[in-house]
Amino acid sequence: MPTWTLAPVSPCSVSVAVPDRVVPNTELCESMEMRTTPEWIAEKTGIMERRYVADDQDITGLATEAAERAVAAAGMEPHEVDVLVVGSSSPDWVMPSLGVIIADSLGITTPRIIDITQHACASAVYSMYTASLLLQEDGLETALVVCAECISRNTHPLDRTTRIFFGDAAGATVLRKTPPEEAPAPGGGAAAPPPVGLLGYDLGNSYSHAVEMASPSKLCHERAVYGEEVHSRYLQMDGRAVWQEATTQIPKSIHQALEASRVDVHDVGGFAVHQANARMVEHIARSIGVDPERMPVTADTLGNTGAASPLTSLWRLARDGRVGGGDVLVVSAIGAGFLWGSLCFRLADDIRV
Repeated sequence: MPTWTLAPVSPCSVSVAVPDRVVPNTELCESMEMRTTPEWIAEKTGIMERRYVADDQDITGLATEAAERAVAAAGMEPHEVDVLVVGSSSPDWVMPSLGVIIADSLGITTPRIIDITQHACASAVYSMYTASLLLQEDGLETALVVCAECISRNTHPLDRTTRIFFGDAAGATVLRKTPPEEAPAPGGGAAAPPPVGLLGYDLGNSYSHAVEMASPSKLCHERAVYGEEVHSRYLQMDGRAVWQEATTQIPKSIHQALEASRVDVHDVGGFAVHQANARMVEHIARSIGVDPERMPVTADTLGNTGAASPLTSLWRLARDGRVGGGDVLVVSAIGAGFLWGSLCFRLADDIRV
């Protein structure tokens, strides 16, 4: 896939917002009356608990909170945001736009607002890629990417194949167009610095109904024509197919992005990958031969937070100081469709949290 030859763009801040309500495996098993145990869920998925929005909360509020934190961490004012890209497959409203709602709430005045609504768990990669492209316009400097999901309201309470995996969360990152001269020299020396920003990327897709959720339009049509809903209104997922596709495509995509970036996998400081479940993240780390410390897991306590999940991993890397200015960062994800992608950055500076 392509080497990035446009103006350099690099993440400069990241934030995460999660609901207060913690749902451990024990609560799920009691409330779902499933034929499983908390121990089985932990062993098979590595997920111990997840977060659900409360009855009086919504994903709009969580997304706005994450956006506000990311802007503040970047040392900016909302009116300085030049581009806003929002990724969510579970917004409160099909319309109006979640991006416009966030902009109105925070005082973001840019007209460049895009909602990415059908990329599911791959939304963070495609949103960051889209934002990087939009920043190529002269005079634009900063983009705010917000990814948020409220999947707890889109899974059937008694469906073991989906309910045990998903949680609710929002993440946000600010991307900044970086002049090449701002790149830190390796080791603090005076030698010409390596290129910074987005170095290369990989994107791909493969049509599949292994993960699907019918739209309100389709369900209304079925009720009108057939007198009942033919498809479920809840998220449907073939777990085996997802595992096979994700464990094949994510490692391949990472290698393709690194090849395009001319970076060796062992020179990457950190990997922020989709958190489908903890076991999958561990498997991907082993398959590409990297220390698990460089590919942090958040699914153990948050579950699969869909569009937000790579940003929760990025937040962990930044908070713990595992990546900083001059380091190489890879962001990779796969979502329903299937759609997948990987972005390889050399950070222009530390990522603020």
